[in-house]
Amino acid sequence: MYAWLIMGDSVHRGFSPNRCCVVFLFISLHFAYGDVSYSIAEEMKRGSVIGNIAKDLGLGIVSLSSRKARIDTDGNDKRYCDINLSTGDLIVSDRIDREGLCGKKATCVLKEELVLENPLELHRVSIHVQDINDNAPQFSESMITFEIRESAVKGARFLLTEAHDADIGTNTVQRYSLEHNEHFTINVDTEGGRKHSELVLVKELDREQEKELKLVLTALDGGSPQRSGTAIIHVTVLDANDNAPVFSQAVYKASLPENSPPDTVVVTVSATDADAGPNGDITYNFDHVSDEHVSLFSLDHKTGEIRVVGSIDYETESSIELRIRAKDGPGLTSYCTVILDITDVNDNPPAITLKSLSNPIPEN
Repeated sequence: MYAWLIMGDSVHRGFSPNRCCVVFLFISLHFAYGDVSYSIAEEMKRGSVIGNIAKDLGLGIVSLSSRKARIDTDGNDKRYCDINLSTGDLIVSDRIDREGLCGKKATCVLKEELVLENPLELHRVSIHVQDINDNAPQFSESMITFEIRESAVKGARFLLTEAHDADIGTNTVQRYSLEHNEHFTINVDTEGGRKHSELVLVKELDREQEKELKLVLTALDGGSPQRSGTAIIHVTVLDANDNAPVFSQAVYKASLPENSPPDTVVVTVSATDADAGPNGDITYNFDHVSDEHVSLFSLDHKTGEIRVVGSIDYETESSIELRIRAKDGPGLTSYCTVILDITDVNDNPPAITLKSLSNPIPEN
């Protein structure tokens, strides 16, 4: 087919050099839209043969060079394939990464064109890129942290960070596993094709035994060979006020000389609380101690130190009993008894008491 196009002013006699004449000549065109399709695995080595496109399209090997056969990539400057003019093979010329080309799409197709000249001939080439398991599952954070109270009940659930895998189908994340331990197990749910995992409490925590736990969480895909990714679950056990203060002794005994000067340290009571923070802060107070005894002794609310503040007199009282209460922040309490043995000192002079009785007697 030949086409001529003549553009210019209307025809006049003779030829004027001032007139402009443009002539377009279209050469013979032959559009052959024969389609050919191939299926390959991603990441094939450069130079790998995809298929013999000359044979598949019924083209002669000789004509490939004479007609300047070439591969054009549809809508992309990057050319992933080329043609071997000597053999007619379609070969890989650059790295083909399905994830980079198509992401999470279920199908990934490269559109190419085989171009031949004289006459111009075009053939569409579709290359279906198949996924291989070339990516391992990955967590967005290497350390997953939780703060869980020791009062948490069995069955409590804590949603875990999801692992992502750039592959698709069975090559993506298929299951999760948790390092064996006595407190937690893992539950996996599938929603919209994605798998979500939860940490499930199966045995109550006890901060007084373990303040923190570190567990390995593993995500596994279904490819062959199977790939996996890991993250560490760090559980900090928060305290609950499940322990009352405990005195080091139920009964404290001390000996105190009478007339001991003020500020004399009598005894120091001590209690401990296994809880932490405000739950373990202890204050000491007298419990049901008479006003007379309160006037004789002071008690440091923080240290438990008992000191003399009044005048101690053995002659008045030789033994004194004090009841002490220890209380933590939220209010759990315990008690102890302090028994003071007052010792005598020579602080009193002898006293003579004279009494008389009149009674007359005869002289004989």
